[in-house]
Amino acid sequence: MKKIILMLLVLPAVLLCAERAKETFKQGVELANQGKYDEAIVILKLVLEYGSLDADVHLNLAIVYANKKEYSEAIKEAELAAKAKPGSITTFYLLGMLYEKKNDNAKALSAWQRVLELNPREVMKELAEKHVNRLKVK
Repeated sequence: MKKIILMLLVLPAVLLCAERAKETFKQGVELANQGKYDEAIVILKLVLEYGSLDADVHLNLAIVYANKKEYSEAIKEAELAAKAKPGSITTFYLLGMLYEKKNDNAKALSAWQRVLELNPREVMKELAEKHVNRLKVK
């Protein structure tokens, strides 16, 4: 009985945190879309403290860092997103681009091959195949 009462007391707090995380996440994405990258980073990192949406937050942080041309930070965040959501075509697509920016061709090739394994839409598939073919020649 005590467990049920405790769960009933904790559940509203958990739901509130999840809702707060979603709203804060939206705010971070909006700031990024406005080009306010430093503010977006602060807000998106705050979302991670709520403990939900990790893959999406890390992916958006990676995009923000990439826009700031901070490729090492972008890669760290994209790798965290890939661990949290290994089936994300978008994450591996971004990783392929980022690894190429850092001239890490082996990791770039691996990321592009992962994109192809995940069966992207035709346009993305064609682009990934071009990257794979070009990197295999190097």
